[in-house]
Amino acid sequence: MKKLYLLVFFIYSVLSLAEDSDKIEFRIGGNLIGKYKTISTANFKNDSEPKGVGYEFIVEIVHEPIPSLITGLGIGYQRESEVEVDGKNYNTIDTIPIYAVVKYRFNEQGIYKPYVKLNLGMSVPYTRSDLDRTNVTGKTGIYYSLGGGIEYKNMIVDLSYQYNENKLDGKYDGNIKFSRLTLGIGYRLDI
Repeated sequence: MKKLYLLVFFIYSVLSLAEDSDKIEFRIGGNLIGKYKTISTANFKNDSEPKGVGYEFIVEIVHEPIPSLITGLGIGYQRESEVEVDGKNYNTIDTIPIYAVVKYRFNEQGIYKPYVKLNLGMSVPYTRSDLDRTNVTGKTGIYYSLGGGIEYKNMIVDLSYQYNENKLDGKYDGNIKFSRLTLGIGYRLDI
């Protein structure tokens, strides 16, 4: 956790050096494919495909301290898909990722600007009601995302691999590791 705080401090310091390059990005996305890699407790271990649709809403504040390099901070809401546990579907944990952003953009002079991007941070759990009724609580875990996309004017389209890991305490104590491929579209505003 100390490393995450140092990373956020470093990014904030770099951002404060930038002038007139502040932007805010809004993005929505949907999960194309996903997998609950491991949900393990004393009672069960489960690898399963998620049920239903997962989606996210993301807001990022970014800066461009030097040409082609973009850094910033992001926060969002991720609605996770259901998982089957002991033959029954459960809404597991929705998450609120809070993370640092590093993006490298190619073709600065062109109209289309491809980029690669890395997000690294925390996955704050928001437990849904059916797990709350079973007295299950979630703990903050890790979040990362690796992907790329294309910028066209102020529009953004990206594809990313995302990973969340959170611990559950209660009837179903253990770890939930959820990975997925997400397609997102967004819009950038100058601030």
